[in-house]
Amino acid sequence: MTMQPIKKKKVVDEVLDQMKSQILAGNWSPGMKIPGEMELTRIFGVSRVSIREAIHRLVGMGILTIRHGDGTYMAEILPKDYFNALLPSLLIEAVSLGELLEFREMVEVESARHAATRATEADIARMRGILDAMKRHEGDYHGFAIEDLNFHTALALATHNSVIVKVNAIMHDMLKKAMEEIVALTGFQGGMHYHARILDAVVERDPEKAMAMMREHIRTTIDRVQGI
Repeated sequence: MTMQPIKKKKVVDEVLDQMKSQILAGNWSPGMKIPGEMELTRIFGVSRVSIREAIHRLVGMGILTIRHGDGTYMAEILPKDYFNALLPSLLIEAVSLGELLEFREMVEVESARHAATRATEADIARMRGILDAMKRHEGDYHGFAIEDLNFHTALALATHNSVIVKVNAIMHDMLKKAMEEIVALTGFQGGMHYHARILDAVVERDPEKAMAMMREHIRTTIDRVQGI
């Protein structure tokens, strides 16, 4: 599959879609070093800022890893059929934000429990990195929303359950358009507070605390959204 210059308005999303296509086509395989930022900038005909944001999103999903001083690599082990689950066009029309958040409560509370017992040091490092990125994006609704979703994706990856990862992928793509609105309603501090507490529970290997914090986090979000 040939990569092409980006022509549409949503540049980062278009870059991300083409990078996903390279993975689905098998052109970028597990453990492979992908083209550098300058090369991708030339291929896509976009700014390095757009390339970096797309790469950062894939890093947050656990698909790419950055080796400082060496380059960006595909993860050695990818979540099975991860991108095949990205089917928002088939699902989003019949699902309201409130319904989606209720479903997240059912799925992600259990995800937090499993992550607290199964997370590896690499999983914990990934979540810490995303939490740091959230702090850097406080005041920036768009950037913060991206990192907020990345944290939930990282938590799903930490369950090491391919079905949970697939379900999270669907929710990720369905939520990304509304996430800025959610952040505007709940504020930056809410996300920082709950994500930090969830990460603490994972580090402490405390599944009950992880479940309680995730349940409270999503329930608070549901209450804010329903109160519009």
